[in-house]
Amino acid sequence: MRILLCFILLVSTNASAAAEIRLGVHNFPPYFVVTDNDNCGGDAVALTRSLLQTDTIKLTTVCATPARLYKMLQSGEVDLTINIKHTQALPDNVSFIAPPYVQLSLILLTHGTAVAREKQPTIAAIRGFDYHGQRQVLTDKGYSFIDLPDSISAVEMFIKGRSSALLTYEAPFNHYLQQHNLPFEKHYQCQVLEHIDAFYVVSEQSAHKSYIDEKLTEHAKVKQLSYFSH
Repeated sequence: MRILLCFILLVSTNASAAAEIRLGVHNFPPYFVVTDNDNCGGDAVALTRSLLQTDTIKLTTVCATPARLYKMLQSGEVDLTINIKHTQALPDNVSFIAPPYVQLSLILLTHGTAVAREKQPTIAAIRGFDYHGQRQVLTDKGYSFIDLPDSISAVEMFIKGRSSALLTYEAPFNHYLQQHNLPFEKHYQCQVLEHIDAFYVVSEQSAHKSYIDEKLTEHAKVKQLSYFSH
């Protein structure tokens, strides 16, 4: 009887673990939003939950910095996230779901007064992001990088005039301005560098990889999507 009870408990524990899909989230609004009390949400969280969660499968969020999330993808601590394909810090043991989730606009913002003040221009950016090679391009042009944990930290550094430039994606920057009721300042210069697709990224270590691949691919096919975010 004692052996049977242990077996039942073991099966119950494994079933519970198998019923959780972990979505890695960093502060990248409006797609990913991390609040002050470490709650994760955003448009991408809501959509992903609607596509993957069922009565027996629960989608949970794991809030972390991008640099930390890449390590968690490698180990399988998180099952999936959303990212561009060419981030150097991404592990090798991941796959990408087509079509893309969204197309991002990579922009360089400069702050005229700060540029004039600094002998070596500084640029706020996200730690762990190489921005499709633009980090090296700007380093070669003489910029010194100030690396912050996430997109909003980098935006705030620039907005407060503590860096002469900001390398960011347009969506989180615009979201920050809207949330704080701030205008686009006349002395900001904005240059669009690239348009880059971001994809669902799935860890090869995930026990749910086949399920995630199947559900997301099927949804995109049925809806004839070019981007999941549409």
